[in-house]
Amino acid sequence: MRKILLFPGAFNPPHCGHAEAVIKVLEKNKNKFDELWIMPSGKRDDKNITTDYKHRRVIGNLFVEYLKTRIDIPAKLITAELDDKSGKFTHEILEEIKSQPDIQVTQLIGLDGFLNIKYGLFDNEESFIIIKRKGYELPENFSHSGNIIIFDGEVKPISSTQIRDMVKNNDGRYKFLVPETIADYIEKNNLYHKT
Repeated sequence: MRKILLFPGAFNPPHCGHAEAVIKVLEKNKNKFDELWIMPSGKRDDKNITTDYKHRRVIGNLFVEYLKTRIDIPAKLITAELDDKSGKFTHEILEEIKSQPDIQVTQLIGLDGFLNIKYGLFDNEESFIIIKRKGYELPENFSHSGNIIIFDGEVKPISSTQIRDMVKNNDGRYKFLVPETIADYIEKNNLYHKT
């Protein structure tokens, strides 16, 4: 059975904080995972994503290529949600992925994203590695099974919203917060100037 670390998210754009989270989680969990899957979201209840899916796919591939030079396991972009035309949400796509008999999935997710999950949409059999984020706390009465790991490593507090705002305001410092190939793509395609 292949053990998959699945990182779903908006990735609009993916940034060095996302990369740092992946790298540190894989370092701490050496030999636990066989593959890394990055899955950009499509339709979201909590976010209005206006960036064209074509650009998000290219940026996602650039991010995967960046990660491949920094991790010891294969990585790939999963576009099931970007490709879906029926309006399915992340949890529905995840159910389809997890139904494959030859894989075991652990989701890597930020605490903010985890808190947005409607608790009826997952059960105690699901596995999560949750990255702490400044400004977000688990409820005091939160209890969980051993399938949920709170990652205690430090990760730079970068947000995609912050990067889009910097681009929109012509603040070139955003280029230090994303991989160089992604910064070049953003600039070349004039992304995020109208948000």
